[in-house]
Amino acid sequence: MLDVGEYIGVDEIASLLKKLIQIPSVEKNETLVSEKIIDVLEKEGIESYELIESGEGRGNLIVTLKGKRGSGYNLMVIGHLDVVPVESKWSVDPFGGIERNGYIYGRGAIDDKGQVAAMTYLAVFLHRINYDFSGTVKLFMVADEETQNPKHGMRFLIKERPDLFKNIHGAIGELGGMIEFGGKKRQVIIFGEKGAVTLRITSLGERGHASQTYRVNNSIKNVAEAILRIPDAKFFISRPIRVMLKNMLGIKSLFIMNRILNKFTLRMIKDIMLARMLHAMTHITIAKTVVHGGKAENVYPEEAKLTLDIRYFPEQNNLHEIINLIKKSLPKHRYKIEKVSQIPSTYSSTNTKLYRTIEKTVRDMGYEPFSIIQMGSSDSAWVRQLGIPTYHFMTTTRPMDVETIHGTDERIWKKDLITIVEGYWRLIQNLGLGQ
Repeated sequence: MLDVGEYIGVDEIASLLKKLIQIPSVEKNETLVSEKIIDVLEKEGIESYELIESGEGRGNLIVTLKGKRGSGYNLMVIGHLDVVPVESKWSVDPFGGIERNGYIYGRGAIDDKGQVAAMTYLAVFLHRINYDFSGTVKLFMVADEETQNPKHGMRFLIKERPDLFKNIHGAIGELGGMIEFGGKKRQVIIFGEKGAVTLRITSLGERGHASQTYRVNNSIKNVAEAILRIPDAKFFISRPIRVMLKNMLGIKSLFIMNRILNKFTLRMIKDIMLARMLHAMTHITIAKTVVHGGKAENVYPEEAKLTLDIRYFPEQNNLHEIINLIKKSLPKHRYKIEKVSQIPSTYSSTNTKLYRTIEKTVRDMGYEPFSIIQMGSSDSAWVRQLGIPTYHFMTTTRPMDVETIHGTDERIWKKDLITIVEGYWRLIQNLGLGQ
């Protein structure tokens, strides 16, 4: 098998990543990010791309690498060009694309501009070796994954350009990476995602002067009570999680799948990020994220609002169980519950050609697979609903700094930029695309 490093250099990929980070693409500027990628593609003589805008500056870049050897496996790889806002105190400029101690820092370094830079150089690598396909590789670098506005990004493309998804046999979604678990180094394979629903709870109280507090139905107080009474999580083992844990851990999976043992097992795990991941895999999580209420210091308001971000499993897609859980938790006051948005929980079968090939690729690279349902949501949810089996797979040699995703000092190990390309290249070979 060809050595990827003989045809592309890690400094090339890193240079592109720095340029992408330097464009603040928080709900805008995805076209500017796309243009930096197009500069690289055109310099290499790659012209098989399409830039599709859903609005001014909201670009989606599709790169199609189509073979000349007839039909074969058609693979799509999904990344996104937007990033979340910067709210925390960083040690570097979050939009500087700073390299330090072997890492590249910046908002989007992991989620998801690092992957996008690697996807770009996958195209460059295949072009440089003049690789001839018996199928197709499509690279989707899309807008607005973070906020999931149906007018932009993947949902826009699915509605307005269904031709792009025709005859796609399987897809690779964002992120993945190496993790140490059970005494082994493993590469994460994400075969599904928890769903996400945003609920807004409105407390209906009395409006009045703050000097009068006796027997007042105070909406602010009601929301405070709701915050304390609504649980942060509820133990639940989804069927695909149960199957996955049994296949991977055997009898040891009981320590995670039993409610009482789960509680003690998580407490014993010293790696807090691993403990949080296992907790999210075995619980419906309920986060209190936004509180609104009041406009004046001397008036208690008629209304106060609490926003909940709830992550759930396929069994709760109809939301009945979740709504009932919230209703039972609320104190006896007047409340209104409304759904603001919902992303369904989806997963793909692990009995497909693509999944089996990903597992083989992982073992070929000297690792064991670690199959999970992802805690967060992504564009893969909408791709799976098209009937396309979708898995997240991105090889790294170091554990990903997942605590920095959406957080402070987001960073990616520079050398892993070429490791990601190598993983994709091995996967393409194992799928039998071409030579």
